[in-house]
Amino acid sequence: MRLNKSTFQTLQIRKKVNITSNLYFTKTSCQRGKWSLRYQLNGRVREMGLGSYPSVDQLKASERAVCALKLLSDGFDPIAKKHEIQKQEKIARDRRFSAVAQDYIDIHKVKWTNAKHAYDWQSSVFRLASPILDKKPFSELNTDDLLNVLRPIWIEKHETARKLQGRLQMIFASAITEGLHSGPNPAAWKEHLMHYFPYNPNLHEKQHHRALSYLRLPVFYDELLKLEVPSAKALQFTILTAARTTEALEITRAEIDFKQQLWKVPARRMKARRPHTVPLSTQALDLIENCAVSQNSKYLFQSSHPEKPLSNMAMLTLLRRSFSGFDTTVHGFRTTFRTWAADKTDYKDNIVEFALAHQLDQKVEGAYQRSELIDRRKPLMQDWANFVYSKIN
Repeated sequence: MRLNKSTFQTLQIRKKVNITSNLYFTKTSCQRGKWSLRYQLNGRVREMGLGSYPSVDQLKASERAVCALKLLSDGFDPIAKKHEIQKQEKIARDRRFSAVAQDYIDIHKVKWTNAKHAYDWQSSVFRLASPILDKKPFSELNTDDLLNVLRPIWIEKHETARKLQGRLQMIFASAITEGLHSGPNPAAWKEHLMHYFPYNPNLHEKQHHRALSYLRLPVFYDELLKLEVPSAKALQFTILTAARTTEALEITRAEIDFKQQLWKVPARRMKARRPHTVPLSTQALDLIENCAVSQNSKYLFQSSHPEKPLSNMAMLTLLRRSFSGFDTTVHGFRTTFRTWAADKTDYKDNIVEFALAHQLDQKVEGAYQRSELIDRRKPLMQDWANFVYSKIN
């Protein structure tokens, strides 16, 4: 039977009519009706709704019937499957930002090698964004909601706001890919949010890590050597190797090649996710050997817990408490090293950049990708250590 306006008029209200095979139609009023599918499962006859007429025509109802029968042939109950899908859709509709953000973090946090970065990332999202964005379902969030998050902190906490915007953009981009939100991305900066925040050169000036002048470094290091706490030893090693905080704090005995005087940092701790080899100066090697002899922990710079390294904040806390007269950060010593190398040595830029484990531009990387230039970096790191110790010598 073909259902059209004329045949619809001839049908009796509330009388169920077999249209094709398992497809049935029931006229519910002078202008409306409903579609249903009848099937048998485990000896029982069941009936499944397929939509209301005229919003669902016969063609669409037939397509839904075919899909339901395919589920039945695959061993699934079409009604149970329909309820399951409706339940999942409701959960998706009711889902809040915090849950979506947590899912994103759980997937991507494995890439975050810096513990402080990981903490700041999560803290900014849940502390600054969640209280506002959780007020409505995630699927309904729009540009106005994002502006309500960013505008209150844009001036006073500009750097935090910019980082938060980037993090929100990644969360929404991932959610859109998974079908949890219909685009465009309300947290996107380029060609979108950028138009809501006029450019201010005073706000957009890049803030660099505070760094100690290399002229003051030998004096600072001489004072540092007077402290016998683990955080001081870790900071000494970090300075001598020009390493990043996490790279240095999680160093283990197994990473040291004492014969070749090399420190092999695994890729998982490197910012570029590539293994990195550091030539060790005699001073750095002596420091490692002294630490290895004084304790038997897995980590050379252990915390109060023998199976854990020092906290990510240990060296920075030491600087704040014991060296407030030296305006620097732990990361700033890498800048000190870079400036010293440029002002006081003739080493080529690519040698120094390799020492800092910086990602080089494609042309330079293409030329040197087959070698880490270890032999060329050995004298650089020894000259640096000699300079660091120059007040003592």
